[in-house]
Amino acid sequence: MQKKTLLITGWNGMLAYDFIKTQSEDYTIIALDKTACDITSYSHIEQVLKQYTPDIVLNCAAYTAVDDAEDIGMKLCYDINTLWSYNLARATSYSWIDFVTLSTDYVFDGTKEHWYLPEDACNPLGVYGMSKYLSEQLVKRENPMSVIIRTSWLYGGEKYGENSGVYKNFVNTMLRLSETRNELRVVSDQYGIPTSCVDLSHALSQVIQSIQSFRGDIIHFSNSSLSGGIHWADFAREIYTLNGKNTSIQECSTQEYPLKAVRPQWSILLNPSTIQLPDWKDALKRYLTSSHQ
Repeated sequence: MQKKTLLITGWNGMLAYDFIKTQSEDYTIIALDKTACDITSYSHIEQVLKQYTPDIVLNCAAYTAVDDAEDIGMKLCYDINTLWSYNLARATSYSWIDFVTLSTDYVFDGTKEHWYLPEDACNPLGVYGMSKYLSEQLVKRENPMSVIIRTSWLYGGEKYGENSGVYKNFVNTMLRLSETRNELRVVSDQYGIPTSCVDLSHALSQVIQSIQSFRGDIIHFSNSSLSGGIHWADFAREIYTLNGKNTSIQECSTQEYPLKAVRPQWSILLNPSTIQLPDWKDALKRYLTSSHQ
């Protein structure tokens, strides 16, 4: 069977990195970053699609500096998260190309205090969440057959200590801080579920392989949790336990650790789809114990 041609945007991000590393044998992959395609130019995007004629576009490009998005990074956040996906949706619809794009748990305000379903009403609290919410709305309008994947608390790519070009994520930050700190204060009143980019990549590949069954859907993908969700301090403790670190975790409230962007207090995503991801602790253990994942 002929391989599908898959164009991936944001190839130098941790999700695209892990997708290419784990799924490249199944596809003919064309990987682009923002330097290879002007994200603000619809005509340039059209030219790129005509040049490569992919079967599917997987949009992994994202601006994720949540606090910077509130001020100095606001324009770039909207350019990458909203305008880029809007232009891609328009161009793929015009060319009859399947489009899969990533969104976030931050489209919710966190007041539900229960699992969030794909059909639940969105109410983002900050610029980052709003940029993704607007992206979802525009993508659905411009290419109704697009597949939108919401995920949460992503980590992946190169592990801290493995290579110099390590990716910024919570796991790597905790490992880096443990090198110089004996004690850390970590928020314990924001609940969600961590998601491994490797496991998300496998789930995305299953969607892409059966794209005709998922067109027009919004899907929630995160690793599973028997407890229904954890807070950031739980996550930090598990990182240190699995990695043999002695750094002590002291719990604190969101009010005690103020940041520019307001985070949803409860953003646990329910995944009712046929594609399920493994338990978050198993995923974290694999990330910490294997440089190849």
